[in-house]
Amino acid sequence: MLLTKNALQALVDTGLAVNKNNVVQVDVSSVGLRLDNQFTVYDPYEGEPFTPPKAMPSTTKTISPDDFFVLPPNGCVLACTQEYVTMPRDKFGLIQTKGSIARGFISVHMSDGQIDPGYKGKVTLELVNMSPFYYKLVPGMPIASLFVINTDENVEPYDGRYQSSSGPTAMK
Repeated sequence: MLLTKNALQALVDTGLAVNKNNVVQVDVSSVGLRLDNQFTVYDPYEGEPFTPPKAMPSTTKTISPDDFFVLPPNGCVLACTQEYVTMPRDKFGLIQTKGSIARGFISVHMSDGQIDPGYKGKVTLELVNMSPFYYKLVPGMPIASLFVINTDENVEPYDGRYQSSSGPTAMK
């Protein structure tokens, strides 16, 4: 069952999503997520084709809160949410691009749009610009919506390689 405003607000009040401003937007059926100020790009690669996942050299840039990161046409970058998410063991999260961003042909997630029960950390976002436009990505801008679904029982908590992420995390 998809959780709605009152249930989501109760979860936020008990720590589902926390950011430095202690202001988390709860909408009718989702929790608003904002863009953090760290951006990770993979370094140029001219080696042999490989099967992912593979640790790849990457560079992370941290910008000031009043600066911006330019996402060019056909560009891609790993970013993360300002919110630190703590998903309960009986909940599952789905991330969707904020509608106003999606209408500009930016996709926040190309494939990995879920948050497993028991996950704790900032959420890495896979931003792809499929438009002909150059976009400014500004820290704090609304970027995605988190939808929360009840599971039928408590499950073993996520204990994978991305647990406790504090910034955008490249593939490992």
